[in-house]
Amino acid sequence: MADYIIGIDESTQSTKAFLYDQQGKIVAKSNRKHRQIINDQGWISHDLDEIYANLMSCIDEVVKVADVDATSIKAIGLTNQRETVAAWSRSSGKPLGLAVVWQDARSDALCQQLRMKHPGLDDLVREKSGIPLSPYFPAAKMAWLLTHNEQVEQAANQHDLCLGTIDSWLLFQLTHGRYFVTEPSNACRTELMDLKTLTWDPELLNLFGIPEDALPTIQPSDSDFGKTDFNGVLSQPVTIHGVLGDSEAALYGQGGTEVGALKATYGTGSSIMVNVGPELVRSTAGLVSSIGWQQGGNVAYVLEGNINYTGALITWLKDRLHLIHDAGETEQLALAANSKDQTVIVPAFTGLGAPYWLNEARATVVNMSSTTGREEFVKASLEAIALQIQAVIESTVNDIDHISHDLFVDGGPTHNDFLMQCQSNFSNLRVAVPNNEDMSAFGAALIAGNAVGFYDSSQVSTYLDYRYYEPKLLPADRQQKLQNWNDAIQTVKYHAQNLSK
Repeated sequence: MADYIIGIDESTQSTKAFLYDQQGKIVAKSNRKHRQIINDQGWISHDLDEIYANLMSCIDEVVKVADVDATSIKAIGLTNQRETVAAWSRSSGKPLGLAVVWQDARSDALCQQLRMKHPGLDDLVREKSGIPLSPYFPAAKMAWLLTHNEQVEQAANQHDLCLGTIDSWLLFQLTHGRYFVTEPSNACRTELMDLKTLTWDPELLNLFGIPEDALPTIQPSDSDFGKTDFNGVLSQPVTIHGVLGDSEAALYGQGGTEVGALKATYGTGSSIMVNVGPELVRSTAGLVSSIGWQQGGNVAYVLEGNINYTGALITWLKDRLHLIHDAGETEQLALAANSKDQTVIVPAFTGLGAPYWLNEARATVVNMSSTTGREEFVKASLEAIALQIQAVIESTVNDIDHISHDLFVDGGPTHNDFLMQCQSNFSNLRVAVPNNEDMSAFGAALIAGNAVGFYDSSQVSTYLDYRYYEPKLLPADRQQKLQNWNDAIQTVKYHAQNLSK
């Protein structure tokens, strides 16, 4: 009888479950979307019970489709949207409200108040956590919940509060409350963990007002996270033996364990990440320092830049502008566009992320002409995705000695040949697209499988097939594209400064 690993990806948009064989091939998979709950104030939330119910449905479907027995499943790996915050009761296990999604900026005013109250807070937060003070990270979201949600405040006073990222919520539920844990790639994104010690930092906890007893225990990424039978779906419990944040999992799944390995994940937003090795590296160009993983006692540090709108930009074209009916249309529309059109879109709908970190920024379109039409606007949108990613890649150059000449990519948008060719052209790198677009789930399965001897992460190239895109743009044309983008960014900055006055 064949043996398998389960990989779970709890992303911003959906829950996915995969069953992988020993060659890394997908034997069965299931996907359930969950609601994006957006109120009149623009707050973005998820229903935690809905997410957990979807996971149960996905696992049930995968097991039934593959017709496998629990004895053949050797381990479970879990990956998740990192900065989304959940609050629940330790005693009952019930949510204390909706999850606050990473895109949600409701705690912006709280961040501003903290800055005024604690001069130098920005430098302290970045020094200890590697991340700039921002409403997008969990520390401010947790502080907001503690001051605006009566149930959360009451649970904290009664020492019954659990605060965590989605991995902690799922692990708690899957183990029926026996494991309230997380691991460094998720914990480091909270702004509450010391990057050097890999422990919760008392000074940061105090500044944000977060009780340490409400936070999960931090343990290595490939350790034992408890057993689960998925509420009886499996005939016997199986160990969860690997947990990673989604971006780190994608880098790990691409075999990015060497210093200089570079990857970009295209999802609702995008994460661009480079492995910088066992020593902490500070960015000089606006990127954040994070933990890739802690495996076998060894820590891999990374530099990362996050942008808010990649797949979400395509959704905007479809749902708001009604320029397309389906994301698959964008490639042919872009190819049909006037190649000389210079329209630039900066999709700063909720501010600009890395490497600019400008929360006040708003979306801007420049260089439109009377001949700019539907095709040109779609082309500019795809180019905006690639240009944002190139800006982050360019920001890594001065901080590490070596960077790969290959850019490993993953996510649904990698099916778009026009976008992938743009990415190669603008970055001047070879773009490597794996045959498996769900690299986060595979990375979680890989680290779990590695922990139990099922996989060998040094042999990851034998598990994947790639197609490649080489740079084709003339140097002068490439420079013009980059200059147009930088000019548009300066326009956005100018207006953001005026708005903030």
